[in-house]
Amino acid sequence: MKEKSQTREEVVSQLAHRIDGFEKYPLGHSSTMAALACELAARLGLSKIDIEAIEEAALLHDIGLHAMAPSYYSSGDPLSFEERIDLWRHPVIGEQQMAKHGCSRHAQLLVRWHHEWWNGTGYPDMLAYEDIPIGARIIRAVDLHGALTSDRPYRNRLSEEAALTELAESAGVECDPYIVEVLLALLSEKAETAAESRQEPIPYPGQLETEPSSSTIENGTQPKEESEGGAATEPSGLDAHWTAEEVGSRAGVADSYLPEPPARAPAEAPSIIATFAPAPPSDRVKSRQWLDWKSGRYSRKSLLGFEASVLRQIEFKSVAIPFCGRARLEWYLSAWGKQILSNDNRAWAAALSRAVIGAGEPLGEEVVSRLLEDAYVPAARLGNPGLRRWFGEADAWFLDNLRRNIDAISDEEQRAEALAIGLLTGDYALSFDERTAELKRPLNSVFRAFANRSYVMLRGRARGRINTYNLPALDFIRRARSDLLYLDVPVAQVEIAGSEARSEWRDCWVTRGETIEAQENPQSKKAYLESIDQLLRSASHIKTWALAIQETGLTSARDLSDLIKEHRQAHTTYSKDLTEVAGGFRNYIVVATAG
Repeated sequence: MKEKSQTREEVVSQLAHRIDGFEKYPLGHSSTMAALACELAARLGLSKIDIEAIEEAALLHDIGLHAMAPSYYSSGDPLSFEERIDLWRHPVIGEQQMAKHGCSRHAQLLVRWHHEWWNGTGYPDMLAYEDIPIGARIIRAVDLHGALTSDRPYRNRLSEEAALTELAESAGVECDPYIVEVLLALLSEKAETAAESRQEPIPYPGQLETEPSSSTIENGTQPKEESEGGAATEPSGLDAHWTAEEVGSRAGVADSYLPEPPARAPAEAPSIIATFAPAPPSDRVKSRQWLDWKSGRYSRKSLLGFEASVLRQIEFKSVAIPFCGRARLEWYLSAWGKQILSNDNRAWAAALSRAVIGAGEPLGEEVVSRLLEDAYVPAARLGNPGLRRWFGEADAWFLDNLRRNIDAISDEEQRAEALAIGLLTGDYALSFDERTAELKRPLNSVFRAFANRSYVMLRGRARGRINTYNLPALDFIRRARSDLLYLDVPVAQVEIAGSEARSEWRDCWVTRGETIEAQENPQSKKAYLESIDQLLRSASHIKTWALAIQETGLTSARDLSDLIKEHRQAHTTYSKDLTEVAGGFRNYIVVATAG
């Protein structure tokens, strides 16, 4: 057994060296990064088993990039939009490659999420805040430090002092502030004890002559071949635990890669243009009796890459999305030329949807200066005193004045983007506590940095027609006319965590303190299933349903599957298992078509 373990370590080490060579890192980069990640994890009190998964993931974190081997990566030229989207596939392919090499499920998921950013603007799934497993947050911070202190194709390495400054500034944006604080302390201690003995890294002499065989790791089992373009076939063991008789023909996990948008929009006209039917007054009043969902009452890890891959396999021209959240999925659908009806009953989500999928030109310096004018100057009183529930006095004044200045902007698209950047800025402020307060930057400089960074990456790439709404879900579904309903089934759970925990302050800020009507949050299985049944009954006029389901305890996927069968037959089910990490659930997308 000991000899087998050593052989595995040798093969993993060789593979890590090959990855370093492809990325033009010095020999031992991945090993150094893994050692630092393990030391950081130990300081944070993680268990030995979790640290072992972090070590394995850190060593091979870019295994997907190595499998893809894109020519544009080492060119040093700025990436085009298409190249950037293609690059976003590599963590997903990395997850698959880790499975091929017999790595633990925990390590696979850490590789998938090692490019997720704390504020939700990373990839491939755009997870945010505590929704990102702590192991992935550790690897993100350590990987950033390693990249800053190494020569890269697109820039020379920074001095240690400059790298530490950038690492500190990443807190609350790219990295978890608490992890950055602990990492900075650790690096400072290591610098003090090894200042005189530190050696320059040894240049990597070139590629190893032989590719390490995964059969050495997998006890003689050869890995599946990669499909054309470097996208690996899906690892086994992630399929839904339902039989074919229960769900009809089943396609298993669809998350083979994060799909890139087509070169152009479909030439043919949509079979059903996404429209809204007029709402009779009686229906509108009646629909208000169903008060949607108490969003922010659960922590869910929905996967953008998984969702996009599934929808890529469904034929549709138009789609209605009752719960858009942060409008991540709409981002891709718009690039594919789809006709989109995007809705959320929460004011902040509807505003963010308008910004993400309807952005025009970036905010110019003149507009940014107007938005930040007198942002820190107190008035006689706060226009929105509710902000003090979450923010200190200075931050509350800044956000209150910023919101007032946004309303003074006449251009609707500029207002929407300013609201989106303001939401990011407020979330940034909430990322710090007393321990990490020294890492926090003034909010006016943070807002300006977000505006200059062109937060809305889809700018100029939308090809489909987009309409956004701020309605109760039942009202929205009844009026929607589209080929497809994509329903991210609300989760009944009382826990508040992750991105959704910030929902209340966002609505308070966007509505300028307007009282939001209390919303139902079913606490029994019967009440929960009844509320979902209402949604499905209201969607009978939409031909195809794609229903995203998570098992969180109150009901099972089988319960919801049985409910769906009362309305129409589900013919395909896709699954993704996240139960290996804290807060993760088993995810399903059920596709059902009328007739």
